[in-house]
Amino acid sequence: MSDVRAQASLSNRAHNHGYRGRVRTGCITCRTRKVRCDELQPICNNCTKGKRQCVYRPWKNRRPVPNESRPVEVLPVHSLAANDSRQGSETSSTTQPFDNSPNSEHSNALVGSSQFGHTELLSVVPARDHSQAPSSPAVDIIARVESAHQHQNGGSFTIEDFEVENSSPSALISRDIKLTTTMDILAAGEIPWKPWITFFVDEVDFPIITPYDSINWRRAKLEIVDLGTSTSAIALATIALSALYRGQLHGLPLSRAQSLYHSAKSAYERLLIDETASFKTILATVFLLSLFNFIHYDSDPVLVGPCALFVQRLEEWTLNEEAHCGLSLRLTAWLRLLQVATTRGGGTGLVPEGIFTLFPSFDGKIPNLKPASSQPSDAPYHLLETLSTPILEFYFQLQMISADLARLTHYHRSRATGADQEEVVQQIAYNKSRLHTLWDNRTPIQQQKPEDLRCYLAPQIARPIITLIGICAAAYHSEFIEMNRVLGDPLSESFDAKNAMCVLREIVDGDYDAYDGGKLNPGYLRPLLLYAIECMDREKTHWAVNRLETIQNPICRSGFFASFGKALSDAQLLKGRRITSKYFAIWYFGVPPPFM
Repeated sequence: MSDVRAQASLSNRAHNHGYRGRVRTGCITCRTRKVRCDELQPICNNCTKGKRQCVYRPWKNRRPVPNESRPVEVLPVHSLAANDSRQGSETSSTTQPFDNSPNSEHSNALVGSSQFGHTELLSVVPARDHSQAPSSPAVDIIARVESAHQHQNGGSFTIEDFEVENSSPSALISRDIKLTTTMDILAAGEIPWKPWITFFVDEVDFPIITPYDSINWRRAKLEIVDLGTSTSAIALATIALSALYRGQLHGLPLSRAQSLYHSAKSAYERLLIDETASFKTILATVFLLSLFNFIHYDSDPVLVGPCALFVQRLEEWTLNEEAHCGLSLRLTAWLRLLQVATTRGGGTGLVPEGIFTLFPSFDGKIPNLKPASSQPSDAPYHLLETLSTPILEFYFQLQMISADLARLTHYHRSRATGADQEEVVQQIAYNKSRLHTLWDNRTPIQQQKPEDLRCYLAPQIARPIITLIGICAAAYHSEFIEMNRVLGDPLSESFDAKNAMCVLREIVDGDYDAYDGGKLNPGYLRPLLLYAIECMDREKTHWAVNRLETIQNPICRSGFFASFGKALSDAQLLKGRRITSKYFAIWYFGVPPPFM
């Protein structure tokens, strides 16, 4: 009787597991190695000790995967954008765009199609970190591998492919190659959130902001990243800018960054019509996309074109002073600097005049961003912030005068008649007076010599302050060189221009800590270019071009501007007259000069 019961029990187990013969247990790795497996899941002790991939064969009647290991539903971006500003108990872990919690089981990613050029259907899902050994349940890994194999080869793929009857080293290596390669193919189609954000915070700098306002730039990036954890438009714009920065930095194709930019721009348009979205998130998205436009200067600016909704939201924000948080005010100040830089040299600007006039003018102080609560209080850091703030305000007011000078060029107004020229001469004299007033009222610390500052301040404070004083002084004197060019007098150097060139050379070759690691600070890019194209001496031009080459910054395209300055200077000396810089660049290089 007992024999009958045993036989029936064995038959039932075989039937339940889909087998007619003996029941084989243990992970596939141990079975192929023909060693006893302790069947500990998800990774057995043998595989743990040997650092091998542990894969179990899923039974047909396997229980449903628990919630924590079940694949998350993929959501389209438009559904996420609709929920960006909704917070509360109804928001679950599967619909949250990004989970920035350190206790999260999986890192987050934006997943696009296998074709990098088609990222309009980007979705936000948790994704594994493929740089480490897989620790997820075996059934999930195998399901992903099966799906990828079917997508790549158009055929079916079962678990039997993992069972290697031959336990030879070649067979084992072949199986590992198949598994790891397929997993890497899956990873290549993902756009990971955390690695890109780490790159953004640690590496992304901006030539017209970071040299002058590095403290607030770092704080703003951290705050923007925090906003990106709940707003997909900001997250996409951050990743697009990071992809562009990395591509420009290493000379890589920018097609993927452009595709991400268009996806971010679409997400921004959806965010703009969301009445529950705060203006701070809208402004942060606009700022990131405008930075993209500055670097990739032949892209379509985000604020150029129909922008009635943005103007309406901006007007409402302007009237509501309670909504003027530190980040919003800082971003509008930086957008004003962007506009100044993009109207020079014949540029049309990134911000329409109607929007630009709505931004705060910042006649007084620009409020600094508060450090994150997680950052410890640092007395030297606070002292550096206190000393650098008035210098930054000097630079900001200087750039507003520079913007007025840029509007006097023939790119932005008529210079065809004598009356036009007389009007420009009067405006130049007025702006020259403004420059002298600004310089006479500069802060006392700007009037100190570098050696004195090194005596009174600690090295970690003295060095950045001296560097900031140097690039701001160079920017100030470069405006006199620019005025000489704007006036368009016969090819000669005015007294103010000659004096400015001498001072500029003393600053760069002097004791102002202009170099960092053998590279010249990118804040000297524009002053040196103006020096190169306005001096009428080949030796002086060679000096300026040589210094431009030492900047070695592909983001601000210092190598191009060095070649551009030399070619334009040689052409001017050959023809004995000034040559319009924008049209010379189009003739000589085939493109207009980048923004600077």
